[in-house]
Amino acid sequence: MKGRNRSPRLLVVDDDPSVAAAYRLILEEPNRAGDSDRTSRLDDLEAELFGTSEIKEEKHDWRIQFLDQGIDAVSEIRRSLEANDPVTAIFLDVRMPPGIDGYETARQIRLLDRGVHIVIVTAFSDYSYEDFLLVAGPADRLNYLPKPIWPHELRQVAQVLMSEKGYSSLPDHAHVE
Repeated sequence: MKGRNRSPRLLVVDDDPSVAAAYRLILEEPNRAGDSDRTSRLDDLEAELFGTSEIKEEKHDWRIQFLDQGIDAVSEIRRSLEANDPVTAIFLDVRMPPGIDGYETARQIRLLDRGVHIVIVTAFSDYSYEDFLLVAGPADRLNYLPKPIWPHELRQVAQVLMSEKGYSSLPDHAHVE
């Protein structure tokens, strides 16, 4: 399996700095985020609002990258394939002015890489899941999550996509001719 000797890569593409900061808080390890106290406060607030979970989350082993424009995501997918270090999954916003939107971004990414898992995360209904399926399918490589999304749900999706089982079941990333 080419490109699988390193930990899996996760790409987050959202133009809103506050949304990117929320992804960072939720998905990065406390020591990698640079503020374990801030992450602890987030965990405390989540426990206060939604109850304490007896299940402790496992540490992750993914590498995460943040981009704010769709065209940058397309370029990163291209670069990652050329470097034999493909992105495993992408959390992709739909509205990202002034550049291409998430629909066009997903379409271009799928033309480059049929193995990457694309997770559409949006507060708007500009496009339906079925619209995205036409340009960014297949269905087993595409998810659609409405905003707002709960922190534990976002972590669960990332953990499943990046888990040893989920990661190893992904097909080799290949350029679509």
